[in-house]
Amino acid sequence: MPLMGVGSPRYGKGVTGIEQKQGGEHTKVDGQVVVFSLAEEKYGIEISSVKEIVKWSKTTELPQMSDVLSGVIKLRDQVIPVISLRKQFGWREPENLADTKIIIVEIDNAFIGINVDDVDAVVHVPSSAVEFPTGLTDKVDMIYGIAKLQDYLLILLDIRALFSSEVMEEIAEQSADQ
Repeated sequence: MPLMGVGSPRYGKGVTGIEQKQGGEHTKVDGQVVVFSLAEEKYGIEISSVKEIVKWSKTTELPQMSDVLSGVIKLRDQVIPVISLRKQFGWREPENLADTKIIIVEIDNAFIGINVDDVDAVVHVPSSAVEFPTGLTDKVDMIYGIAKLQDYLLILLDIRALFSSEVMEEIAEQSADQ
């Protein structure tokens, strides 16, 4: 069955968005997130955006592609661009890419693979455990919360804000060519 964008998130039982902005204000909402590792830190993205998690697959590089793009993979007869979060954050790639995972997410009806070191779990993040960063980093838009969980801090990422408009345009052009 081919992956096909449906335009609206698929929410399961008890799954809602973690954060919403209303009039510039943050409102906290309980929700589930997929937890993944990158270097020594734990990150999370809303489960509603995640469509699939796959083992690393060799990518095909495209001419003149963005530095953060690892290339493209074929998954169920669909070509999916893969973005390296390590490259996005300005870090070196891991020594053994074969041990990494690709999280397939849907953003604006386009499927994108996000290469991460490992996928750890799906956890429920109560709104009472989330703090919103202010003034912590220049790229605060990509971090929409930090969850204080029992054993660790979980950096919650906004996948829409994670990538530059140039990268998203490049992905949209590639998707349109399919």
